[in-house]
Order: sequence, then C-alpha cells, then structure tokens
Amino acid sequence: MKILYLILLISSLVCQNSLEINVDRSLIKWKGTKSTGSYHDGFINVKSSLIEFDENNLLVGGEIIIDMNSIVCTDIKNESSNSYLVKHLKNDDFFSTDKFPTANLIIINVKDEGDNKYKVIGDLTIKNQTHPIEFVANISFDNNVGLATGKIEIDRSKYGIKYKSISWFPDIGDRFINDIFELFFNLKAEKQ
Repeated sequence: MKILYLILLISSLVCQNSLEINVDRSLIKWKGTKSTGSYHDGFINVKSSLIEFDENNLLVGGEIIIDMNSIVCTDIKNESSNSYLVKHLKNDDFFSTDKFPTANLIIINVKDEGDNKYKVIGDLTIKNQTHPIEFVANISFDNNVGLATGKIEIDRSKYGIKYKSISWFPDIGDRFINDIFELFFNLKAEKQ
C-alpha cells in the first residue's frame, strides 16, 4: 500500500506544469482612493514567479514576487508632483521599499467556481507582515500558456501602513486615505 501511495504522489508531482509570469507581457495596475473620491493609480512589476498547474491544467499553487521599487504613478502628469508621490509611496509612510524591496503572494489553495473563475486563497506579505487573502481570478491554460485576470483588494492597515488611515486615526475627519487599495492584474505565464 505504501508503494502505491508513493507512486501516486510522484506521478501527481511529475504531472504538474510549472510556469513563470512573463514580466514583459503582464500588467499589475494599482489604485488608491481618498475620502473625497479622488484617486491615484499606476503600475507595479512582477519580479519573479512560479505558477503551478496540474495535469488537468488547473491552477494548484505558486508564488509571485512583486518589485516594490518598480511602482510608478500614471494619473499625475506634472513631473515634479508625480515624483513626489512616488517617493512618498516608497518611504516609511507607505511601503518602506528601501527596507522591504519586495512583496509576495503565496498561492495556497484554488477553488474552481466554474466558467474559468477561481477563488484564490493565499498569504500576502507586505513589509514583512503576512496575512491571508482571498480573491477571484479568471484563469485559463492552453498550449503551455496560463492567463489570469482579476482584482485584489488589500487592506493596507493590516500591514502597518498607517499614513492618513482612518483605522489608525479615527479623528482624522475627511482627510483620510481609504485603507483598501486595489490591484488589477493581467498576467501571462509561460514555460521558460
């Protein structure tokens, strides 16, 4: 019986397909909003990844590492104001990118919800603080290429990002920045 179990375990590992996200053909857009309804947005890059699909071409796990120093702003056209915001996002008020240059998502479990929609369950680490996260992604796999699109909502206050947070400063009034920021992703993973 132990031999049969070992053979099944090895076969399942061999049947998995490991892919890497093509950083040149993938996008992660961020958006942060204020209490007034105004917002800032931009992009951030994947640094490295390993995405695993099983023999049925279903996502089963993986890890995505984000380059926090790659953050750019696209909504502010004035170069000086744009540079100011990006530097502020990189400093200790937000992501402390000199101390924490990467963030990572470990995919722990994936549940098929039909029509190429999957509930992804994982652990997200930002600023060396890890919290569970769940989101829905549209995922397809064909000819050794995986495609994933979706949105992740992240509560920055869980990661110690306190700047103008109503969770940390309830008396701030209408000057707060929403604790939830969004990441919209369009990722392409390929065999390398």
